[in-house]
Amino acid sequence: MSASPFRVVVPEPAMAGRHHAPVTAGEGVREAAIGLLAALQTTLEAERVIAIFADHLMQVVPHDGLVYVNEAERLAVRRGRRARHTASYRLTLGMHALGELTLQRDRRFTEDELAAAEYLTCHLMYPLRNALLYRQAMRSAHEDPVTGIQNRAALERALRREVELARRHGTRLAVVLFDIDHFKTVNDRFGHLHGDCVLRFVAQRAAACTRTTDMLFRYGGEEFVALLSNTGAAGGVRVAARIRRAIEDGICECDDGTRVQVTVSLGVAELRQDETPESLLGRADRALYQAKASGRNCVRLAGEA
Repeated sequence: MSASPFRVVVPEPAMAGRHHAPVTAGEGVREAAIGLLAALQTTLEAERVIAIFADHLMQVVPHDGLVYVNEAERLAVRRGRRARHTASYRLTLGMHALGELTLQRDRRFTEDELAAAEYLTCHLMYPLRNALLYRQAMRSAHEDPVTGIQNRAALERALRREVELARRHGTRLAVVLFDIDHFKTVNDRFGHLHGDCVLRFVAQRAAACTRTTDMLFRYGGEEFVALLSNTGAAGGVRVAARIRRAIEDGICECDDGTRVQVTVSLGVAELRQDETPESLLGRADRALYQAKASGRNCVRLAGEA
């Protein structure tokens, strides 16, 4: 059973809450808000902002799970577990939509708890807006100009973060490394502009096969990497197989009408305990090499050796 979704709006400069009514709170909640604001000033990482908020909110409004989703930013943060009762907040600051926050709990939230959650959520808005702006700026600096997806610098940064998060929370992490078969032949036969067209085609097809929580990067040349959070080896192989089929079943058609048949080879590896990001990527690379050696247009999973 779910509570009705609320819209938390913070117009400049005042704060308004559920149904545009003023938000009030007791002394304990106001003190919690002061501590929350101080903690939120320590980071510009959107994922970390949500984590800090969740930790502080837990002290005031105990809950079993928290989900934050911003589809425009392809950002999703999930903590805890799903539960029967939910309270959802669409976050808006001025004209800016900041995403949706959902609390989950086995027992129903009381009116006082909902008021406290809303009050603290209002204090999340400006730090979250700043973190999202920072994320957008970083994305511009870490975006591949040909495909529009993230580049190698972004991959190195994200891979370190995802490995750290997987270890901290005891979750699984899989990497899919893939590249375009016979890409040099495409460039030699059709030219580099058509090669760029093929790169965009592969990026778009691969992105359509991933979840909001997954991340896709152009590793360099014709190579791509997908980071799959909360995913083990079997899940990684399934995603890789979807990517392979989606690319093989499609036809890359460029602006001048040239049509190119494209296939990819893929290697998958799951993070091991105490493994470095470099080692994880290296095992995926070896699995990719095995796929190439097996005739291309196939998926191979990294072994334990």
